[in-house]
Amino acid sequence: MKAKLSKVALTCMMLLGAFGVNAQTTAEKYQENIRLNDVGYGKVDTNMPRTLEDYVKGANTFFDLLIDVHPMFKYEKEGRLVGKYTMSDRMEEFVEINQGPKFAEKMGLEHAAVTYRLGMESILDFPNKFVGPKKCGECHPAQYSAWSRSRHAKVVRFPDMMEEVGGAEGLKKPMYNSPSTILPLGIYPDDVYAIIGTPRTKYGFIDRWLVRGTYHIQDGNLSDMSGKMVAGGNQFSRLWAEHITPEMAQKIAKFSPGFPTKMDDFGHSKSTVWGTNSYGAKYAQTMMFQPATSYCEICHTFKFDFKSNEEFFAAIGNAKELQKHTISRGISCEECHGAGAHLYGARGAGMPSNCERCHQRFAYQPDEEKPNPRKPFNVYFKSSCPACGTEGSQMYSSLHYDKGMRCNTCHDPHEVTANDWRDEYTRVGLKKTCADCHEIQDEFLRKIGGIHAKDNCTGCHMPNMMSCENFASVQNPDKGGFDNVRTSHIWKIKVDKTAKSINPPTGKERDPMKVKGWRMSRDDDGRFFVDLMWSCGRTSFSDPDLVGPGASGCHSPVQSTLPNDLKFTDQEMIYEKVMQWQTPVKSGYEEIKKGLRDIDRAMANNQSLDNTTKSRAIFLAKEANLIKEKLEKDGSWGVHGPVYSKKIIDEALVYIKEAKDILKAKK
Repeated sequence: MKAKLSKVALTCMMLLGAFGVNAQTTAEKYQENIRLNDVGYGKVDTNMPRTLEDYVKGANTFFDLLIDVHPMFKYEKEGRLVGKYTMSDRMEEFVEINQGPKFAEKMGLEHAAVTYRLGMESILDFPNKFVGPKKCGECHPAQYSAWSRSRHAKVVRFPDMMEEVGGAEGLKKPMYNSPSTILPLGIYPDDVYAIIGTPRTKYGFIDRWLVRGTYHIQDGNLSDMSGKMVAGGNQFSRLWAEHITPEMAQKIAKFSPGFPTKMDDFGHSKSTVWGTNSYGAKYAQTMMFQPATSYCEICHTFKFDFKSNEEFFAAIGNAKELQKHTISRGISCEECHGAGAHLYGARGAGMPSNCERCHQRFAYQPDEEKPNPRKPFNVYFKSSCPACGTEGSQMYSSLHYDKGMRCNTCHDPHEVTANDWRDEYTRVGLKKTCADCHEIQDEFLRKIGGIHAKDNCTGCHMPNMMSCENFASVQNPDKGGFDNVRTSHIWKIKVDKTAKSINPPTGKERDPMKVKGWRMSRDDDGRFFVDLMWSCGRTSFSDPDLVGPGASGCHSPVQSTLPNDLKFTDQEMIYEKVMQWQTPVKSGYEEIKKGLRDIDRAMANNQSLDNTTKSRAIFLAKEANLIKEKLEKDGSWGVHGPVYSKKIIDEALVYIKEAKDILKAKK
C-alpha cells in the first residue's frame, strides 16, 4: 500500500489537477477521497453488531489497493482504454440506489438499503467463522445432496470446474453453433478467479483481482496486458447465442417492430460476436469498475480462509492462490444459516433462511403510496423488465403475502433446482403447489379433459417475466418478451384489452432502448397484476411451460406448435378469445342468480306449500346455489375450464327449472 499523504498535500494535488497540472484520472480522484476521509478497513469484532454504514465503509481499503494494482488503470494511463469507467462501490449499491436517501429522509433513518441486504459476513472479514458447505454436509447429508444438485451450488465456479464444457479449455470454444465463447475476446482461464452463472441463462467472470468483468480485450490479451481494454462485450448469453439467432430475430421482428436483426441494431448491448452482449457496460462507451465486494458477493458469493487482511491483499491478482484459499462458493449453507451456523455463536446462527437477501429487491417510489399506502415499494428494474431477484418484492404486494405466504411456504430452499441444472429452464423442488390450496380452481382445470387440463397453474399465473441480463435491446414488455428468464410471483391475472403489467414513466414513450424507470403497474386494489400478453402470448426461451419436455410453446407467435389462429401477436387477440369463454359463463351465472331469486320469491309468496314440496324445492335450489358459489370461488369465469363451467351451469339451470316447475304446480 502507498503511504498516506497529509490532507493538505492531497488538497494541493487536487487543486493542481483542476488547473490541468498532472490531471488526475477518475480512479485517482476516488482514491484521494478515500484517503482524505481517512477511512480504512479495521478488524471486525464478531461480538458486536455491524451496521449498514460499517459495512459500506469496510471496503475502502480494498478499493484503494485495487486502484493501485488493477490493469484497467494501466490501460487508461497508456491510452489503451476504450470507454469511460465509473467507480461502483458499496455506497452506490447499498445506500444510493433506488432512492434509498429519499426513503431514509422520510423515515428519519441515517441510511437505507432499499434494494440489497447485508450478508452474514463479507469476503473482507478475516478471520471469519466459515467452515464451508462440506462440513455442513457431514451432518446434514440429505440437504447437502439436494443443494449440490442445485444452481445455488453452481453460480460461482473456477475455470476447471466448468464440467458442461469439459473444464477450462471449453471456456474458449464456440457455444450452441454460434461464434460466442463463455470467456470473451482477450480473456483466458488464467485471467479469472471464477466464472459466474450457469447454462440456464448466461456466464460472466470475476477477474483475478476480484473485480467484475465488464470489459474485453481487443488485439491482445489480459494475461500480458497487451492490446486495448474495451468496455462491454463481456457476457455470454445463451438466449442470444442459441435462441435469438439471425433467423429467429427476423421472425420476432415481424410482430415486434424494431426488434434488432443486425449487430448494430443491438445498440449499447452489442458486442464483437453474435451471442455475447454488454452487461454492466455499454459497448465501447461506458463500464463499471466494480469489485466483487460491492456487488457480486451479495448473491454470487464466496468466502476465503485467509487469517488476515494482509494475507488476502497479498493474493490479489493471483488466481490460483485465491482459489486455493476459497472455503465456500455460491449460495452455500452458511450464507443463509450464518457463518459456522450452530457450531458456535456466529452472526445469524440458527436462521431458517435468508431468501430476501437476494430475492426481495425493492425500488422506493413515493407515489406508490397513493394506490396502496401499505405498499410504498415497487420492483427493482434495471431496464424495461423486472430485474432478477425481484420475486419477493413482487410477492410483497400480493394478496398471497398479506395472507401469510412466504418463500418457504412453497419452496424447499435446498432443492431450488429439481431438474438437471444444465437445462435452460428450472423446475424447483416444491413443498406446496397451487392445487394444495386452490382445490376448486384445480377442479375446473382438470375436469373432463379441458383444453388446459395438462397445463400447470404456473404456466399462466407465473409467467417468466424477469430479466437476468439487462438486455434492453431485446425486451418488449408489450409483446411479452424476450429477455425473460425468471418466474414472476404476482399470480393475479387482469383480463383487460389494453392494461399492461409493465409501464414506462407517465408521458414517456414505450421504447426499452431509450426510456428508463419502468415499473410494475397496479390494479384498483393497489396490487400488481399479470396482463394477458404475459400470461398467454409471451415468448420465452427459459420458461418450462414453453420449452420443457412436451411443451407446446403455449401461444407464442414464434414458439407455439398450435394453429396460426392460436398464436397471439398482441393482447387484443387474447382478450377476444377470453371473452368467447367468459361471456357465456358470466351470462349463465347471472341466469342462475336470477333463478334463485325467483325461487325465493315464489316460496315467500306461497305460505301454503306443504313440507314435501318445500323440501324438494329447497334441495334443488341448494344444489344450484352450490354451483353458483363454485363459479364464484373459481373466479376465472370459464378460463380454467370453459366446457366444465358451461356443463355445471346447465346443471344448475336444470335444478332451478325443476324447482320452479314444482312450485308452479303447487301454486
